[in-house]
Formats: sequence, structure tokens, C-alpha cells
Amino acid sequence: MSFKIGDLPSLLKEAQNKNLDAMLLFIQTFKPKLKSSLYQTSIGEREDLAQELTLKIIEAIYNYDLEATPGFFEFIEQIEGNSGAK
Repeated sequence: MSFKIGDLPSLLKEAQNKNLDAMLLFIQTFKPKLKSSLYQTSIGEREDLAQELTLKIIEAIYNYDLEATPGFFEFIEQIEGNSGAK
């Protein structure tokens, strides 16, 4: 099973709807980043930390609100608004 990056929102929705295959695919997608980040920790802590981070990814999937995500132009407006306030 494979997907394109543009499919992430639909994959996220499927994972939020308790689709186990979608959840596993989502986790597998981010596993290389997770694995590379673990090299910054001691060898003895990597396995436990990988499990904890995987749980955090699952929590983030269930808690992420796609409706609250701004569109491209809204995002640009937010950035421009924040840079003017500094």
C-alpha cells in the first residue's frame, strides 16, 4: 500500500476513523524521520523512546483537526501578520 504526500489529509481522516491500515501507513511514512531523530539519543534509550514517540504520533493523529488548518492564503496572511508585529 502506497500513497502520495497530497493524500495525507485523506489518510489522516481514515486513521482517525480507526482504519488500522491507514494508521500503520501513516506511522510508516514518518518512521524514517523518527529513526533519524533517535540517533541523537543514547543507544539504551532508543527503543523506549521510539515506542513513546509512536504513541505521541497516534495521539496527534486522533487530536489533529483538519478543519482548523488554514488554507495557503490564510497561512500567508498569518505569517505576514506575525512578521509585522515584531
